[in-house]
Parts: sequence; structure tokens; C-alpha cells
Amino acid sequence: MQHQKLPPEVLEALDTEAWFRERVAEVPGIGPAAGAQSPTRPSKEALFDEAIAWYLAQAATGPAVDWPHPARHWPKVTFWVSDTLVARCARLAREHRIARSQVMTRALMLYCDRQVPRVLMDFRGEAFEKARTLYRAVHTPAHRRRPSPRKP
Repeated sequence: MQHQKLPPEVLEALDTEAWFRERVAEVPGIGPAAGAQSPTRPSKEALFDEAIAWYLAQAATGPAVDWPHPARHWPKVTFWVSDTLVARCARLAREHRIARSQVMTRALMLYCDRQVPRVLMDFRGEAFEKARTLYRAVHTPAHRRRPSPRKP
């Protein structure tokens, strides 16, 4: 288990990716498990492992990086990461003489930047806003609702 600060944009991107994966998994015949029943639902937790593994696969061949330092406004989050990936991040951190959390933050930032397009986050925000508006309209008490226009 890892407990560290992460940029809000990273959390939004991971939430967005998980949200889209859940929607895709609900539709038969599409998505990564098309034609097969997946025993587990996609989760945001699985994305942490996926993102870190994706980054570590490239880290050996990548150029020197500017390691992130946590900002005061970043929220602290707790997430699970496989022991194998934690050990690999710790090795890379020792090589660069930085904190393991910096490796994980860099991995998550780069993954989100490269794998979760802004258009997906914008769409998700619009969908939530429309859902919120619709829900409020349906659940507003009758005495507070505007009367619907009468047809002649």
C-alpha cells in the first residue's frame, strides 16, 4: 500500500479512465475482453499497477527526467501497488537518489499525460453535469418545480 501526495490532474485522469473502462465493460462485444466474460470488473486500483508497469517498461531506455516534488495543494491518497512494482520503483529511486514516491508520481503523471486524452476528461465532466441537472430536475419537490408549459 502506498500513501502519498498526487496531482489532482492525475487523480482526475485515473478516475476518468476507470469510468470509461467500466462503461465499455457494460456493453457486450466491445472492450478488451470482447467475447469473454471478465471475472473482475475494471478498477481504478488496477490502473495504478498498469500505469507504473507501463512507465517502468520505458524507464530503462528513457532520457534523464525531472523528478516531481509534491506540491502543498496535492491531496494525499492511498492506493495499492503490487509488491513487485514497489520493489522496482525502489530500485529506480535508489539509482537516482530520490524518494520512491517520486518515481511513482512520475509514472502516474506520464501515464495520464500519454494515455488519457483531455477530451475524455472533458466528456466525463459534461456527462456528470448533465446527469446532475437531470437528477435535480426529477427530484425537486413538486411545490418547487416550475410548472410545465401547457399545450393549448
